Amino acid sequence: MSELRDGTNDAFDPEIDEAGDVTYPSVERHLDERDGPAIDFLRAMADRGLLSAEFEYKVYVCPNCSAEGMQYTTGCPHCASVHATRETAVVHPVCGEPLGVDPRSDGETAEDDQDEDREDRQESLYCQNCDEEVAPDERKRDRRYRCHACDARFDSPAHRLWCRDCLHTSPPADVREQPLYRYRLSTAGDQWVAEQVDGRRSLAETLEARGYETDVDTTVTTSSDDELPVHVYADDDLLDDRIVVGVHSSPTPADVEHLLEAARETDARPVILSTDGSMDDSAAELVDAENVTVVSSVDGTLSRVRGISEHSREDNRVLEWLASIVSSSASKR
Repeated sequence: MSELRDGTNDAFDPEIDEAGDVTYPSVERHLDERDGPAIDFLRAMADRGLLSAEFEYKVYVCPNCSAEGMQYTTGCPHCASVHATRETAVVHPVCGEPLGVDPRSDGETAEDDQDEDREDRQESLYCQNCDEEVAPDERKRDRRYRCHACDARFDSPAHRLWCRDCLHTSPPADVREQPLYRYRLSTAGDQWVAEQVDGRRSLAETLEARGYETDVDTTVTTSSDDELPVHVYADDDLLDDRIVVGVHSSPTPADVEHLLEAARETDARPVILSTDGSMDDSAAELVDAENVTVVSSVDGTLSRVRGISEHSREDNRVLEWLASIVSSSASKR
């Protein structure tokens, strides 16, 4: 979301990929499979008032396989085949049926590319429906649909939606519509992003002042060679000490679990900075059980600390560093 604030992106726009699915590429490149679909993330941010949603258009969801982005096509109202095309034919004005050669001869049906030549030769054509010949000056051209599956001809095709994934076709009434939105940063979202970015940068700067090498918005490699994103990773080779930090407005159990996994994989100490001072009960219980250091900040002042009493004296210094961060952030405001 910082890309919206710094102007890298004006908005998060939906796209339809080659498989027909709705995607938000500029969002997906920052998420991993643990975060879930980008569209769910965007909806959650909009529900919190951090993003504003603007309707763009809608797609259709296949009732057979749930793929998005079905395409419109026409079909035969008689046999339901979509192999129906609109063609030019020479027809009998009396009954409207296509004309052909006399069945007693060896000619072909007079349609499309053969019509011009037959008229030039001024041949009479035959109407099987009326069982009579039709002179050149008595016939007319018409454009009608022809089904290549059952050879039916008709003026109005059936409307169908076609799925590129499973090739299933459905009447529009049987298909669910999915509205798509463009997402922009709201005023509240702009402030929220500023708090998150400031918290990460301040933590990194303070840890660097203590001799740590830091990376912001980076990943750590797990034992199974997966990449886990973390907000701040700090490493002091001399002291053989590592810290992983999560910065959240209101940490959830999933946020805590993610941080704990990164800490276990890197043998690091987990630290959470809550920028609005809130945390649900489940997350708080997990923090207490796992001895996670949590610093909560409300209006630039420390309002709550968890996980300190169980920690060593070294860990208490982490709290002092974070307290100085919050104070410096308050002075800037």
